[in-house]
Amino acid sequence: MRKFTTLAMVALLAACKPAADKAPAAPETAAPPVPEAKADGPAAATTAVSLDGEGLRFIDKSSGKASLLAFGVPRAQAETALANVAGQADDRSTNDECGAGPMQFTRYDAMTLNFQDDKFVGWFLGNEPGAAAYSTASGIAIGTTRAKAGESVSIVDVEDSTLGEEFSIGTGDNAIGGMFAAPGAAAKIDALFAGVNCFFR
Repeated sequence: MRKFTTLAMVALLAACKPAADKAPAAPETAAPPVPEAKADGPAAATTAVSLDGEGLRFIDKSSGKASLLAFGVPRAQAETALANVAGQADDRSTNDECGAGPMQFTRYDAMTLNFQDDKFVGWFLGNEPGAAAYSTASGIAIGTTRAKAGESVSIVDVEDSTLGEEFSIGTGDNAIGGMFAAPGAAAKIDALFAGVNCFFR
């Protein structure tokens, strides 16, 4: 989303550039750079975060031991757990008009945690700085191609989705959803999500 915004701003600036035969205008202001991901929480060096259809799994890098941050835990617990790895949250927001009902969000770089009634109910990972820090247990991540993902998991296309090239890994309540940037085997994953999200279908 940030990439799209930056490109749109650059395009608008280019369109507003004066013709060569006119008096020069004030210098153009460059679009602000997209900030680098932090991933500077106190446990960032020792803990990895794995994407899961039941929530997020925190994995000790030395022992391999995993613990699940399950959907349904209190908001404060979920925020503290992710901040311990990802660092301070970038922002908190609210949308009262989500298809699933009013929701609240806390964003850490590319990862957004979703809340309803002060409970952790879903997550959304976008194609933004910091996305590379997350993958599923089978190695599926932002940027993975359809062909590569299909080698380790079963990709189920969501027919007639209003979200674009939508797919799911697994079925039922514990499925992980996603979107490819384009059709075809070479298309890369542009977003991943699970649980309750603010989608309008």
